[in-house]
Amino acid sequence: MKFRTVAKLGIILSVILFCIGIGLYGFAQLSATDKGQDVDVLSFVPQNSVGVLETDNLEFFMNEIPQTAYASQMDTLSRAGITDAIFSDLSRYAVRSAHGLSGQMNHVLISFHAPSTAQDIVVYFRVGKGGKEKVVDAICEKYGVNFTPKKETYRGEKIEIYPIGASNFVAVYEESGFLAVSYQKRLIEDVIDAKRDNLSLRNDSIFNAVYRDKSTNFMTLYGRVPSLPLLASAEDRQHCWSEFDIHLNSDVFYLSGGMYEPDSCIQKSVDLLHGINEIKEDSLLVLSGTDKIASYISGVIALPSHSLFDECVSNLSRDASFIMVADMDKVSRSPELYSAYLSPFILAHPNLFRSFILSVQITEVENRLSHIFVFTYKD
Repeated sequence: MKFRTVAKLGIILSVILFCIGIGLYGFAQLSATDKGQDVDVLSFVPQNSVGVLETDNLEFFMNEIPQTAYASQMDTLSRAGITDAIFSDLSRYAVRSAHGLSGQMNHVLISFHAPSTAQDIVVYFRVGKGGKEKVVDAICEKYGVNFTPKKETYRGEKIEIYPIGASNFVAVYEESGFLAVSYQKRLIEDVIDAKRDNLSLRNDSIFNAVYRDKSTNFMTLYGRVPSLPLLASAEDRQHCWSEFDIHLNSDVFYLSGGMYEPDSCIQKSVDLLHGINEIKEDSLLVLSGTDKIASYISGVIALPSHSLFDECVSNLSRDASFIMVADMDKVSRSPELYSAYLSPFILAHPNLFRSFILSVQITEVENRLSHIFVFTYKD
């Protein structure tokens, strides 16, 4: 892999895990078989999650993230020591043990919780017999210690707590066919509550509307956020879920999906979308209304020559209800001016994205808003 591509992947993962406005994702049903019993992992994910990342390609995390030039500084999963402690030492099991973690643990779920620090996450695995022991062994080797866990009981369920380092602990909860791991014992208790009290994302009607079955080798981010910050009030955002399928190639990566809300909120978001003010400046374009968009794109396509910015405009759909194209170098000079259009993470770290042109397209589709966020790398 070329160095430039590796560097871009470092930025890509940062965007994936942060830029959708939740600081770091909703999730899907995972079936795992252990002793003939199916496990619906989603039924353990608390409804108060601010988001969830789902992937069926754990190898990507184990092999690609550590190679990226920005991994240690930018990538959320690297910052979240629990995932680093687990993933960085699991690769040998996946490679060497046909009956160990390989095939059992490639499908991973990570849920994120307020206040959205690096420690406010839960990692969920599908596991078979011996899966927990392999995770614990990996953590032991990571920190060079042997330890006896402290065992506690919560609502009749056992939680094992392992000390790692001078001040951190890992809480582990095992159910037949699945494993949950977190720095926060309270989050493991929330996982148990979610299952016991039917307060999981499986019981969230809006989340279940946004979730779709995926093909193989996928990575999907679900966030309790609107497509754009300006499309929902702070109160309405609590009832909103957005889906972001992640697609990568050498020079462009994009996030596609839709925004889902209760019927009582949809029309408000559509009205807000139609009311967005027009902006036409050097290296910045914001347009709302299909007729205006179609006319403007046609005019750009007819130009005798095209800059990269023009190409980004011409690649958008003339049927879109809203488009925005922004050279992030321009945005980075006064990021506060764009708070209605960009996620909090981008606004807080604008310099990380100066090498990209961001193109956003939102379209009304069957009582929902479909979106595409395209990041085009500037050579």
